[in-house]
Amino acid sequence: MSQREEGYVRLIGRSSPASKRGLARNYAWVTVWLMAGAVLALLLLVNSIRDYLFVWRILAVQQVRQELSQQAVALEQQLRRSSTPNPSPIELLVDAMDSPPDKPVWTELRGQGGGVLARGGSQGARQFSNEEESTHFRNRKALYKIVRGSGGEVVVEAFPLRSPGLAALPPPTISASGPSPARRSLLVVEIALPLVVRDPSVMWPIRRNLAVNGSGALALLATVVIAGLGFRSYARGRRLEQQVEIAREVQTELLPSGTEALEPLLVAAAYRPAEQVSGDFYDAFRIGDGRIAIVMGDVSGKGVPAALVTGVVHGAIRSSPWSESASAHEGESRRLNLLLCERASGARYASMLWCYYDPLTRLLCYVNAGHYPPLLIGNWGHGSEIMRLDAGGGPVLGILPAARYEQARLEVCPGDVLVLYSDGLTEAVNAAGEEYGESRLREFLATADTQSPDAIRDAILASASAFLGAAPPRDDLTLVVAKFA
Repeated sequence: MSQREEGYVRLIGRSSPASKRGLARNYAWVTVWLMAGAVLALLLLVNSIRDYLFVWRILAVQQVRQELSQQAVALEQQLRRSSTPNPSPIELLVDAMDSPPDKPVWTELRGQGGGVLARGGSQGARQFSNEEESTHFRNRKALYKIVRGSGGEVVVEAFPLRSPGLAALPPPTISASGPSPARRSLLVVEIALPLVVRDPSVMWPIRRNLAVNGSGALALLATVVIAGLGFRSYARGRRLEQQVEIAREVQTELLPSGTEALEPLLVAAAYRPAEQVSGDFYDAFRIGDGRIAIVMGDVSGKGVPAALVTGVVHGAIRSSPWSESASAHEGESRRLNLLLCERASGARYASMLWCYYDPLTRLLCYVNAGHYPPLLIGNWGHGSEIMRLDAGGGPVLGILPAARYEQARLEVCPGDVLVLYSDGLTEAVNAAGEEYGESRLREFLATADTQSPDAIRDAILASASAFLGAAPPRDDLTLVVAKFA
């Protein structure tokens, strides 16, 4: 199985449903806890409202009962002040019942036999029996209840009346068999008032508690909702992060290893993406008739968009017959340029240098499509020299549909070293804002021609790291060192 096929197998295995169970299980648990938090917040809110209504009702009933007691006392005092038969106490009671500032819903005066002596207000059904009234008054217990009337809930309470003026009222009727067991020695007044708060200032503490508890419950509910929405975004981000991590691993595995022995060529490479996936790529592989291909490209931008375009370009390089001849090399360059112009946006262009080496003729044939020119370290009779391979080529791929590309050729000798690099090396900027630059790279390579490709690669990377210091890299860095053996 080829390296590329192994990468795809790993991608399929890592992204299978079984690999997603852990994240799904965590998502389910967090969802359960969020739902529990939402239910708790709703319970707190409902309980706060229920407690407020419960306490409000108790306080409102107390205030209304106090008002009822005051009106009953006022009626009794009215009767005590009346000592003359005209007007009669019944008439005085009727006037008193119709004149208080807070007029009752109804007021009813009943005699000792339970008969109605006077009534004021709306016609309401009698709420208490003779037996209930006698028992409660004898035990000195309050007798009241809350009923629903046509205008809402009302509090009804019965009071005994004790007054000398009540002697003028008609005496109770006595039957031949004796007095009725339900008869009483006192008269009864029944008063009904609406169930409303009489003194709003008393309600301030419970309203404050309702505001505090309700705000806390609503804050908890809002927090749960926001956490739920945030967790959904987090889960989607985690899934995307996992996929990007898999893509990074596959992209790395599809590239050659750090050191390749493609006799008679030794290749050492380094690949350092600025993010999880990179817009840089390189490749070194054998092609027909013993020739060896070396490719380096750089797609504009970073991250996933650049990596997607990288896959397209890399695949086209592997599948096209560009190394058969100079015309094929130039024609495939034009076709690749047209493909990117048609399929990629204007912001997604690529620079690339692709070349092949023929050991029989010792010719290095290359097309440079807007990439940094590689450096060739050789000995041409005047000691070690560095040549910049900037002949031929054409513009970057993906911008000019009608661009033309020209292949350049150069004879190399055993021991020559070819260095290809991306802008992540020469455009690296340290904390002082200074670029690494090609001149610094050339100075370093002037004494490195006798070393192995691995040693040259490692020394260049060490030099770049020392130059950057603590400054983070701004772009992807790719470096390929090839030595003709």
